[in-house]
Amino acid sequence: MYLCLRLPQSLLTPEAGSEQQDRLQAVLLHYSPQLAHIQANLWVLNISASLRLFGGLRRLYQHVRADLQALIPDPCLALAPSARAACLLALSTRKQRRCIRRLHACLNPLPIQLLGAPADQLHWLHSLGCHTLGQLRQLPRDGLAQRGLRTLLLQLDQAYGLQSWTLEWVQSAPQFIYRLELDTPSNNKALVLRALTRLLNQLEGGLNQHQLACTGLELTLHTERYKDYPRSTHLELHMARSSWRSQDFLPVWQEQFQPLQLPAAVQSLMLRARQLHPRQTHASSLFPDAHHWQEQDQQLLERLQARLGTGQILTPAPQASHLPEQANQWQPASTVAARPAAGPVRQRPCWLLEPARPLPHDQQSPLLDHQRLRLIQGPERIQTGWWNGGGHQQRDYFVALCPQGRLYWVYRDLSQEHAWYLHGVFG
Repeated sequence: MYLCLRLPQSLLTPEAGSEQQDRLQAVLLHYSPQLAHIQANLWVLNISASLRLFGGLRRLYQHVRADLQALIPDPCLALAPSARAACLLALSTRKQRRCIRRLHACLNPLPIQLLGAPADQLHWLHSLGCHTLGQLRQLPRDGLAQRGLRTLLLQLDQAYGLQSWTLEWVQSAPQFIYRLELDTPSNNKALVLRALTRLLNQLEGGLNQHQLACTGLELTLHTERYKDYPRSTHLELHMARSSWRSQDFLPVWQEQFQPLQLPAAVQSLMLRARQLHPRQTHASSLFPDAHHWQEQDQQLLERLQARLGTGQILTPAPQASHLPEQANQWQPASTVAARPAAGPVRQRPCWLLEPARPLPHDQQSPLLDHQRLRLIQGPERIQTGWWNGGGHQQRDYFVALCPQGRLYWVYRDLSQEHAWYLHGVFG
């Protein structure tokens, strides 16, 4: 048995958004995991295995209709033994859309336009006096097939249950939400952390079962009512890497709990996993400790973010610009995704001067602190177009060596006559 929902046109506008669609999907998945999205306005639900669970077809239909009325004022539902028949009944204008036994009697009067045939085929069928599904079934099938109506005949057989219709069921994203009630309300942070450890162990088991990882957690502490304090406290955790083990989450939570002040006793905890994605497997390395040291660096970064704040830990974010002072921007590490290096790797200094420092020069080379710099590498031409905000820049960059052995990054501005600048210092 199949149940079909036809959405009104008011829910198909861009203003409605995908949030309404997600709510409808969540309601329908409550009654069966076999849910298919046929068109923008059609949802088909296979309820054959759910009839006994919900006390029969009548009660299940009433439950679905009652739940949908909270989202849709007058939901249009259709029942039929086949999925295609349920869709045709939902698209029809007839009032009675529930067909349980007499499938032929319900489908025969329906117009053939519901099958979605091309306009030329409909015009040809109408010229033969064929206007309904029942009249279409009486026509010679071989003749219809020879005239390119095989798809229409297949849909007709699927509606009457003579052919199976393979549907793609909606795969709902797993959600990991865990709650824990404390035996006794308490504002002891050590006790709350022990309860949080139990939730993290449950989260690790759920992530292992689905082979998933996450980079964000949300913790809600429900507290007792006390004066004008809020009833709940929300905490968010941002990880620097994808994690699924409780031992990775717990040290970061401990750092975040240190400055936390609980205004009242905590009654319950709710933990929710955010930013879920498939777990990535790491390739084996020639050096066994390489991955270990990488994890140590990530753990240090996560602790610093939890202690100082996500906006205090910055990482370089490459930009599409040729000028060195515009080719990078510093952004919070939690908001910048890793980007592969594009183009050839060139030698660049660790520190850039903002702004570049003018250098005195003679006819041979620039001078720094009254010492001559020897140009050992270059020139490297970097220039931008006139349409950029900074104007047309033309520079020749060199790697320069001072008598003490230090390396500098200098450039000559081609738009000025014999203009040298110090732009960077190599480490």
